Amino acid sequence: MSRGVRHGRFDPDELHAAVAESVSLAEVLRRLGRPDNGRQRAALREQIAQQGLTTAHFRGQAHQRGRRGTNAKDPGEVLVRHTAATHRIKTWRLRRALRDVGVAERCARCGLRPEWLGKPMTLEIDHVNGDWRDNRRENLRLLCPNCHAVTSTWCRGGRRRRTRTPVE
Repeated sequence: MSRGVRHGRFDPDELHAAVAESVSLAEVLRRLGRPDNGRQRAALREQIAQQGLTTAHFRGQAHQRGRRGTNAKDPGEVLVRHTAATHRIKTWRLRRALRDVGVAERCARCGLRPEWLGKPMTLEIDHVNGDWRDNRRENLRLLCPNCHAVTSTWCRGGRRRRTRTPVE
């Protein structure tokens, strides 16, 4: 037994027109006669990305209508050396700041893009000197998981003792 009405894929022409004339995902869904719920929003985002449509003209939440979000920090505020009392800066903020200053989305060592076997892969942020409070641009780089795993700064790797017993 069905729990509700199933909606098929979005018609490409209708979707293109609705996205161009709307200022939010909710408005696009209303124009297409779809319910505004998580499943429909996810499907809509996926279709917008697949068709390469722009949503740059979409506005913020209702209380911020027409203005940019207030949580977007300037890269100059994020990419600095912090004091000992500072909490760790969230990875998504560091990624956004690096993107804003023009850091390419590829591994700094091997040049790999953030894709592996046709699927998305997360490039990891590496602090070159091992100090996670030092978020200056020159101390940060994006590395693929393989390249990051062989650095001395990966998972406290620089603090490990490298003693080995000689093999006789």
